Amino acid sequence: MTSTKARILETSLVLFNRQGERNVTTNHIAEALGISPGNLYYHFRNKGVIVSALFDRYQQQLLSLLEAPQGPLSWQVKVHYFEGLLASMWQYRFFHRDLSHFLHAEETALATRYQQFVEAILVRGTVIYEKLRSSGILALDDEQLQGLMVNTWVLMSSWASLVHGLRPDAAANEELDESLMRHGVYQIICLEEPFLKGEARDHLAEMKERYRAAHNTSELLLGHAVELSPSGC
Repeated sequence: MTSTKARILETSLVLFNRQGERNVTTNHIAEALGISPGNLYYHFRNKGVIVSALFDRYQQQLLSLLEAPQGPLSWQVKVHYFEGLLASMWQYRFFHRDLSHFLHAEETALATRYQQFVEAILVRGTVIYEKLRSSGILALDDEQLQGLMVNTWVLMSSWASLVHGLRPDAAANEELDESLMRHGVYQIICLEEPFLKGEARDHLAEMKERYRAAHNTSELLLGHAVELSPSGC
């Protein structure tokens, strides 16, 4: 990858995250880089190709994170996976905010690749959950394990879209934006909570506190409290 091509991708990612992909044109990207639109088009013929290239980077990063673990797992390893998921969600948050748009846009041609990506995520994630079960971190049967894996991915992939639909002010406030993304990991912990055992159960409060952005999730999302449960989950 040439230096200019890499700079185009990095700048595009920053602009997409800050302003939303639909609000950023190739002219905006070229201007931010201090290059001509023609120079940009030499490397990427349109914005859809840039989005596609960024998706490839995101896909490689996340699949690398979810490589099959070696040996027994601990609650600290769970935190490692959470941190990796959070880093990926944050770095490529523009993609999750408007996923449906990207999957149906002809210029990005992502639909088939995204389906294959999700299949790989579910397979690798299931292996990790199976290892957590065999390590005494989770207590659940095969059906529950499959359901937990699917629900975890649904929550992770849709969380950014949900929070930015409810809190459009977050896009212009990086501190709030990151806080909302961290809270998405907290919601994953809430999904797992009924199945935790052993040291993971012992450190549940610590894991929640690490990622919880507010004691009342509805207040975080809606701007006012709606008492759903004492814990906020």
